[in-house]
Amino acid sequence: MIVRVKCFTGLRRYAPEGRKDFAIELDAGARVANLLDRLGVPVATDLIAAVNGRRVARETPLQDGDAVVLFTPMEGG
Repeated sequence: MIVRVKCFTGLRRYAPEGRKDFAIELDAGARVANLLDRLGVPVATDLIAAVNGRRVARETPLQDGDAVVLFTPMEGG
């Protein structure tokens, strides 16, 4: 299956060639955690994932054509 991914802030370093927006092929049944592993994002990384506009957990299954957005939490003051 193929999903579209957008990486923001510090997560862009894990994107292919540092691109913000890209497509990636994953095995059927893959979850957000599998995508993060494939990109080389360390497990301890504090991040927020959204699939098709909804915030999700790392265990959330992905479907062909999903749009995934990855970003780090921002601190305000």
